[in-house]
Amino acid sequence: MRIVLPNTTFRAQGIRLAPRPTSLRGKTVGFLDGWGRRKEDGSYAPYPLMEELRAFLRERQGIGETIWIKKPNISKPAPKEQIVQLVHRADVVINGEAA
Repeated sequence: MRIVLPNTTFRAQGIRLAPRPTSLRGKTVGFLDGWGRRKEDGSYAPYPLMEELRAFLRERQGIGETIWIKKPNISKPAPKEQIVQLVHRADVVINGEAA
């Protein structure tokens, strides 16, 4: 299991970042989204910025499968079950976006 932590926060504590792949080509990318957007049928889809990022990564980096998970609460960490699901299914995880 790989855990990625913000570099600036943990460097002073001697915690190293998880290794990064040299390429995203063919990799499964997981998106952990706090916002999402409600579709006309009442279901949720990725936040528009995440949809654009996914399209960009497909076009420019050749990513493979994508997984999208919406957190139940934007103001709280994702439940452990969601984290475990992403870690087991994705090669790389994008957590949130800067809107």
